[in-house]
Amino acid sequence: MDVIKKDVEDRLSSLRAGIDSIDAQILHLINKRLQIGKEIGLIKDEKGAGVLDQGREKRLLERLARLNGGPATEDLVRYLFNVIMTATREIQKANRISFLGPVASYTHIAALNLFSHSGRFIEQGSIRDIFMEIEKKNCNYGVVPVENSMEGAVNHTLDLFSEFDVSITAEHYQRISHDLLSLSGDIASIKTIYSHPQALAQCRGWLRKNMPGIETREVSSTSRAAALVADNPQGAAVASRRAAHIYGLKVVASRIEDHVSNITRFLSIGGEKKQPTGNDKTSIMFATSHVPGALFMALEPVKLAGLNMVKLESRPTRHQNWSYYFFMDFEGHMADKNVFDTVAKMKPHCLYLKNLGSYPAGQPAVEDYEK
Repeated sequence: MDVIKKDVEDRLSSLRAGIDSIDAQILHLINKRLQIGKEIGLIKDEKGAGVLDQGREKRLLERLARLNGGPATEDLVRYLFNVIMTATREIQKANRISFLGPVASYTHIAALNLFSHSGRFIEQGSIRDIFMEIEKKNCNYGVVPVENSMEGAVNHTLDLFSEFDVSITAEHYQRISHDLLSLSGDIASIKTIYSHPQALAQCRGWLRKNMPGIETREVSSTSRAAALVADNPQGAAVASRRAAHIYGLKVVASRIEDHVSNITRFLSIGGEKKQPTGNDKTSIMFATSHVPGALFMALEPVKLAGLNMVKLESRPTRHQNWSYYFFMDFEGHMADKNVFDTVAKMKPHCLYLKNLGSYPAGQPAVEDYEK
């Protein structure tokens, strides 16, 4: 009996070793398949194709069903490969980062700094498009400007937080410096200057003094201005030095901003929640009723909790005349009991309150705009 028992144990061990070997091969092949899928995702990006190809997946499942020799059932084959194809789609979408294009915009530079050049950077035509891509889960992250040290809030970005269900995942402070760029580099040939409205505003004094009477035209981004000027010998763009390199332009004048301490705060938005780091910031938006002291009562719990409020901004709700959303940033993370309890105490005094996210506090901008 002992001999038979030992023989059974040996056979069992041998079979289990075989399964272990097969499992290792399956794991290796799955990872190999995912890697190929990732490369296909890069090609899809270049072609502008979507991640999901339902026709291709349907044909693949039908082919596998024909190849199946059992004992796996057709339902099991379809289930297993649906899981694998879902994982492939997810890895194709991994680290897809939207930014306000074209390439070489300050938002693109901020995105590169935030994500250390890792991931696939996808340009969008507007800030709204970035929010839409995140909400539709076509991209993991989006990078948007939210305020500038000279010009204040980027109101369009703030307004979109009331329309879309996204979370702030990070912030980045980017030092901004503008150059005047043209095809020839000759200041005398310039008839029209193009740039983003904020960039023009930040260089208003220099332009008034050095380019009197020259027409200025607003476009969607500084890099869009550079792209336009690349085909216009009488145009000039207020844009970054990086844009000059990419679009083949020459620098007419460097660092033409009116104030050297010109810093823009950018936010990374996504669908995920960030864990506490010990040095965090929380952003919320809320609305109060039209009664005396309403804003004071909503903010009093923040004071009583000893939380440090670092920003408070108002924007029209657009639902009712003279009603406003308030955007507030304060130190701490929603996972902290003190922060969570404080926000809970604010709610009874608010008609509406939305948590926009807790995220690592950004470091002061020290890097040069070229980096």
